[in-house]
Amino acid sequence: MKKNINISFLALALFFSILLTSCYDEPDLISEISTSVGKVAQVSVVWLGTTRTVSSSSAVVTGLTVDAGASTNFNIEFTSEIPVKEFKIYYAATSTGAQTLVTTIPAGTQKYDQVLRNYVLAVPVKAQDTKGTTRVFFAEIIGENGLASIQKSATLTTNK
Repeated sequence: MKKNINISFLALALFFSILLTSCYDEPDLISEISTSVGKVAQVSVVWLGTTRTVSSSSAVVTGLTVDAGASTNFNIEFTSEIPVKEFKIYYAATSTGAQTLVTTIPAGTQKYDQVLRNYVLAVPVKAQDTKGTTRVFFAEIIGENGLASIQKSATLTTNK
């Protein structure tokens, strides 16, 4: 009899614990601190030059050193689930310096790279005329919904 009472209390306690926890509604913290306004294109990597160079640790080498006044390409690799409106290229003296718009390129000039599985856009840029200086180029993608991607940058240095 005592054994049946213990089993009954145990079953009753289990029943109430399940009942009480199933009624608990956990707050959705993400929706409380953020609101989505839409999707944006994602810049995977940017790099300078005509050939994509990879370091020994498999990282893309984003910087390049050229002669003063030389021309090269600023390459943007990106993915997007939404239509792209345009690409904006900026430069600055430092990564935190004031940015100057170099060019705005409408969508449609990029190509899909089967090996990289990304879209790639090559933008011709010219190095600064002063020897031994650096210039940081930034890429930004504007979607059809008007939202901008996060900027990625690459540094162009001129020979001394």
